[in-house]
This record gives sequence, C-alpha cells and structure tokens, in this order.
Amino acid sequence: MQPDRTAGQTVANSAVVPIGPDGKINVRNGGWDPADVVVDVVGFYTPESRSALVAHGIPYRLLDTRKDSWGGWKAGPLKARTHFPMRLEGDTTTPDVDGWVLNTTVTDTRGNGFLSVTPDPNFWSDYANGTAVTPQRPVSSVLNWTKGATVANVAQTPGGKGGMIDLWNQGWEDTHLLVDLLAYYKTD
Repeated sequence: MQPDRTAGQTVANSAVVPIGPDGKINVRNGGWDPADVVVDVVGFYTPESRSALVAHGIPYRLLDTRKDSWGGWKAGPLKARTHFPMRLEGDTTTPDVDGWVLNTTVTDTRGNGFLSVTPDPNFWSDYANGTAVTPQRPVSSVLNWTKGATVANVAQTPGGKGGMIDLWNQGWEDTHLLVDLLAYYKTD
C-alpha cells in the first residue's frame, strides 16, 4: 500500500516487482483522477544472476550533510544542481560489491527538487588528483521533495568502475542529505 498523495505532488517510489509471462508489468492508478506515471528500470533479477542480497544488519549512516562526515565532507547542505561522489569501496578496478541498497533522505529543503543516485565513472584517486571527469547528469529520480519537506526513499544502484556512486541534488536550492547503508549485492 502506498501513502496518500496530494494533487499536483510528484512522488518517487522504489519497488521490486515480478514480470508477467508476457514480460510486462501492470501499473495501476488507485485514485479517481488521472495521473502521469514514469517507470525507470534500474535493474533486474534472473535465474542466472550472480549476486545475492546481503543485509547489513542495522542501517549504517554513511552521510549526514548536517555534520562533518567521513570522506572529508564538511557540514553544510548539498549545493543545488551538483553531485556528491561517494566512495563505497577502495580504489579498485574489480569492486567486491555489485550493487548497493541505500536509504536516502532529504531534509531542510529550501525549494522543490529531486535526488538522483547513479554509478560514478571515476576512481576516488581521480577526484583526489583533480583528473575526475564530470559525470553526465541523470534524469531519473529516487525521491522528490517540496520546500520544507523531509522525504526518504530506498535507492538501489551499482557502483561505478571504481566502486563509487554519485548523489545528485537536482533541485535549484541547497538541501541536506542523509544516506544509510541497508544492504548490498555480492557474489560469494
């Protein structure tokens, strides 16, 4: 069951759903009025999938922009129209983890916006030595917010080639961001 929505509100939700024998899914509007729906497929499972979900146990806080955090983040909101590259593994060409399950939360939102979470094409050393290329801005949303709201949603993403992800503030105003590790996908 989904939470109630208000007219004009844009809401993102993460779901894992089975496909039908015809290879399709059904999306139904439970309201009385029409609604536009956007579906982004971020991954899929098959009998041949090589990874298994490993629960982290209790959620582990990776980032809270309201406080100084690991990786050199100094307390302060994530700037509008920017991304935060997050190193989830060491500088490696063969990451141990195939995908990450994160809880993302925005708070103290100063305007409307949305968050994107994507693999980063760089290594951490590229950022450290100033040779990182700016990743392409994604268009999908993990969560959407309005001014003054606190909103959370689960994000699942593979790491980039160096075990890194990007957290994009796609809004036009700064916002605080919290990221918690819930689980990951890994091969034995």
